[in-house]
Amino acid sequence: MRVLMATARRAPYAALILMALTLATVVILQEWQTGALGILSGFEFQIVSGSLLVTGLCYQWVLFFKRVTRDTRNARSVLVSHRWVGVGMTYLFALHAVRLGHTWMTVLSLVFFLIAVTGVLNREVLRYRQNWIYLVWLAVHIGLSAMLLPLLGVHIWVALAYQ
Repeated sequence: MRVLMATARRAPYAALILMALTLATVVILQEWQTGALGILSGFEFQIVSGSLLVTGLCYQWVLFFKRVTRDTRNARSVLVSHRWVGVGMTYLFALHAVRLGHTWMTVLSLVFFLIAVTGVLNREVLRYRQNWIYLVWLAVHIGLSAMLLPLLGVHIWVALAYQ
């Protein structure tokens, strides 16, 4: 229990993102968007929430490019905001997602969930003892994020083409 409390103080975003993932899972599996939350499934809301998700995703890549270019100016604040934007995006995804849909939409949702889960399982939360474990975690988190981009492109194209 003491370890959980220490983790909650050190990484308050961890519990929030786990709640967001739970909410997103319930909304998608129960198809609340077409029922209880039907007002949120309108095309205009989908455009606004989707645009916010794309904006957030673009911002998330700022941390990656700062690391690649070894730009250390305000790196800590970018890391902190990267985590909180990830939390916000997960809640927004819960509101944006209508249902799992076809196979590629299921894959898109699964990749998004895995990015959020790997984001929570970071070095601050799990305290990796060996650097190679951190590097594997980082490769998986960035790799999944890179996989999301083409899936998102197809999703946007299909969503706009058929509306």
